Amino acid sequence: MILIATKHTDLAKKLNADLAQRGVKAKSIQLSDPNFLRECYHPEVTAVIADDEAPGIPREANLDIFNALGRRVSVLVIRDKRFEEESQVRETDNFTDHVTILTKDQYDEILSTASFFSGSPTEGLKARSPVIPFYNPQIPITMLKNFGGLGILTLDASGFNKISVDYGIDVYNKMKRVLHDVLFNLWGVQGCIRESDVLCRRSATSNSYLIFMNRSRETGGLPYPGALEKVADRLTNAINNAMWQELFAPRSQRRIPDCVQSIPLLGVGFFGVLNNPCIDVHEILDNGLEASKQMAQAQLKRGRERQRELMQTLIQSDDLLTAHYQAVFYLQNIDQETVKKAAEQKSIAPLKQHIFGFESLIRVNQDAVASHNSFDSGIDSKYLRPDVLFSLAKYTNVALELDQACMKQAAKQATLLPGTLMVNILPRNLYYIDRLKLHFDGVPHCMFEVSESEAINNLDLMLKSRDHLERHNMGIAADDFGKGYSSLERIIKIRPDVIKFDRGMIQEIDKDPVKQAYVRGLVTAAKILNTTILAEGVETWEEAAVLKEMGIELIQGFLLHRPMAAKIIKDQLGIKETEKAEDAKVVRRGDNVA
Repeated sequence: MILIATKHTDLAKKLNADLAQRGVKAKSIQLSDPNFLRECYHPEVTAVIADDEAPGIPREANLDIFNALGRRVSVLVIRDKRFEEESQVRETDNFTDHVTILTKDQYDEILSTASFFSGSPTEGLKARSPVIPFYNPQIPITMLKNFGGLGILTLDASGFNKISVDYGIDVYNKMKRVLHDVLFNLWGVQGCIRESDVLCRRSATSNSYLIFMNRSRETGGLPYPGALEKVADRLTNAINNAMWQELFAPRSQRRIPDCVQSIPLLGVGFFGVLNNPCIDVHEILDNGLEASKQMAQAQLKRGRERQRELMQTLIQSDDLLTAHYQAVFYLQNIDQETVKKAAEQKSIAPLKQHIFGFESLIRVNQDAVASHNSFDSGIDSKYLRPDVLFSLAKYTNVALELDQACMKQAAKQATLLPGTLMVNILPRNLYYIDRLKLHFDGVPHCMFEVSESEAINNLDLMLKSRDHLERHNMGIAADDFGKGYSSLERIIKIRPDVIKFDRGMIQEIDKDPVKQAYVRGLVTAAKILNTTILAEGVETWEEAAVLKEMGIELIQGFLLHRPMAAKIIKDQLGIKETEKAEDAKVVRRGDNVA
């Protein structure tokens, strides 16, 4: 039976009714009732839910009572408000880990956790729980005593803490909610978390979840050697893939904020404990929880190592990374009819005479990656988009090597494509372009796009690299202008051949007078610098028409051409591998490209 002692009569009434509906017996009593303590020690009472303060009773007395009571039965303390910061918690407010603390506004959590206290936690717990309940030690202690042994899994999602630092508390809370829902949905899924297992949140502030395994069907207690590790690995992969699936959900269904581009690594640790009547059961449980936590941290380290090995494999392989190419066009002589014709034919051929060149975009050969059964990196190959690749590369400290591999693939497959080959490059690789340019010996005209989303920490080296490129008939473009570290002052100093306006500046520019005014000013400044403007990410003719009227010279986007393999582009343009590609004029400072 659950004893409920709260001044919030509406909450108590609703809780009694909902617990009764779930077959859980409960009884209400006032904290100030002289019989309260007597009732707490009644043999039928398995749990106590009570306010953290009682009229006429010193706060310290409440702490002592509930902390002591928590070593015998499950105790849930209800606070009037949530402490947002640890600094708000006085030393005299501290309950021990034997007490679960929630606030009165967390009704679903109170109900789930109360159902958790019903005396038979492994029987239909999920069906009784609207959300994942909170941890209380009495439940695993009961399981440990009943089964003689207990398997403990700890989910460590501490990597989510960085989201709070990078994007703020609102984004962090949304990500925590998505993780909660993913885990709740996996509860009861075969190969993940059995419905008879106990899943709970460690606390309201931590990114840690606990799973207490129901007895093994084979052994009646702990599973056979190695079984817990296999469960932990399966669960890790299931959670990681479910979170990636949430990240790549259709925009209308996506719950993860757009600013989040990758999923922090999650780890699941495991440990088994045996009951020993000669040792305090709380000590056995605490030791098991700590060992499982340490194992989760070790698995996080192992997960990072596997991701590093994945990136190294992709970088070294000749067939796992491949280049696709998106055309860049001279805008001023393109009309809407030509664009429609290209769309109807699903071919770039009608736009052939307007081609300036092609930007190389890296892709993962997903079929080839999937065919390597030895890959175990915690992320499905279908989620390895370019932004994810570079996020993983940065996380595993191989960003420069991945960038070099992308350049190599871009040059290798671009043979015979007309015009200028535009290749993305990190600033730190551009500093050493004299050592990397050998990859492009077979490319007549090449332009390197330096992302404005990464800091340029050595402007002097950047200027030397620009001069080196100029001597070797290679160009430089400032990519992603309008976001990240971009600034007009840097553009003036670097004097790139091309400035690429970021998609954010171009999207719906036909409907936004402020964007139009801003872009017009930049176009004027670019003409003074003898620099060409390229608008990327153009998706509608209305956007293109406004850009054309502004005098922007180059255009790129889905309106005109989606990225394709080089072979498909050559077929559409009628280029045969035996032919020699016609030289295309590279856009250099001062050229008239209109």
